[in-house]
Amino acid sequence: MSKKKPTKKDIEIVISNLINHLKAIEARVTALDNVLGLYMKYKKEETGFQEWMNKQLEEKKGNERSS
Repeated sequence: MSKKKPTKKDIEIVISNLINHLKAIEARVTALDNVLGLYMKYKKEETGFQEWMNKQLEEKKGNERSS
């Protein structure tokens, strides 16, 4: 059995579907970011969370450099 080579239209459809899925994921990430930001303000933990996040990022950068 030989596989049929995809047509240009097939490739366009696949790429279009991938773009649509990425847009949906981006919208969900943005929504989660907004909800998390609102929750932190509600709990008045915005500064503490940012400090913790910066510390975690610095540790991760340090671990990547030593690898």
